[in-house]
Amino acid sequence: MKADRGALFCGSGSFNYLEAAFIAALALRQHEPDLPITVFSDLPGLNFVDLEDTCITMCLVSPKVAPGSDAFASRWIKTRLAKLSPYRNSLYVDADMLAMQPLGDLWQVLDRAPIGLVRDRLPLVSLCEHVAQEEITLTLAALGGDATHFNSGLILWRSEQATDSLFDHWHQQWCRFSRQDQLALVRAICNSEIQVETLPDSYNMSPRDARGRQVHFLHRWGGTVERGIFRRFAAARLPSVVSDAQKRLEVFKHLLIGAAGCHSG
Repeated sequence: MKADRGALFCGSGSFNYLEAAFIAALALRQHEPDLPITVFSDLPGLNFVDLEDTCITMCLVSPKVAPGSDAFASRWIKTRLAKLSPYRNSLYVDADMLAMQPLGDLWQVLDRAPIGLVRDRLPLVSLCEHVAQEEITLTLAALGGDATHFNSGLILWRSEQATDSLFDHWHQQWCRFSRQDQLALVRAICNSEIQVETLPDSYNMSPRDARGRQVHFLHRWGGTVERGIFRRFAAARLPSVVSDAQKRLEVFKHLLIGAAGCHSG
């Protein structure tokens, strides 16, 4: 039986992504001390990681992705979250996002709609520019440029047939290109009848837009994890969280890095 509610993170493909996901999970833990949290990863060494005192569950997942596509294993996991989540009401948060305050009344959204998302900083499909041109062209042809472009860095949903179906459709759409996932989500939403609640920007905000505004989650997107930018970004704002995460994972680092090497080979 699924637990009532909880948060999900994904740290797959490399030790850096697992570290980032754990930093993000600990940041949320500071504000939500009683919320169950699960971190998914595809690193086989995860079996050796014991973080029980943090009340964060580490869960090993084996994405079914083609050889050489490990960089997008996280998208495979993300589009399968409805099947993987151990919670009836789930909040997925990207590994490069930092919780800056408690969730507030976010869960109440699920009393009104089965899923909640924040509009992307580029809120229309016609403005999308970070996806391969062939997928942009396909999406524009199918939906037009005025379709809402949601950011998939934070997803709130309740478990029911409508959301299960949406995630299945999202995964199928993602498999067409097996790269980025947001336009696949837009296509899945537009081809379904699901009601989507648009969440306030404060739950998924770029640092460049955050000055002087209320922020629940800062999203430092743009490939910043592997280059160490997210770690430095987090350390400047939550130094104790980053230090704690590094100390805890250091014990297992050689196992996780070794496992990552074997996995990518």
